[in-house]
Amino acid sequence: MPIFSKRIVEEELERIRVANLPPEKPEAEEVEETEELEVTETIQTDEVKITAKDVLAMIIAAFSIIIPYALIFLGLTALIVYLFFR
Repeated sequence: MPIFSKRIVEEELERIRVANLPPEKPEAEEVEETEELEVTETIQTDEVKITAKDVLAMIIAAFSIIIPYALIFLGLTALIVYLFFR
């Protein structure tokens, strides 16, 4: 009996075909029930707890965005003042 017999190849092709089929659409009632369950699950799991470390990280992130622009502004202001009053 050869390794690649016709029956084995056909069985493998059938398994591949079934695996690639789109999932069957459930009945409308089942869809509504699962959607309601998903909504309630997401509402219950959306609890956000902000700790002091989170606030510190947000402050540092804001400063890391603002400080370079502030330093450029102060540097340009100092350069302009120096050039006008020398």
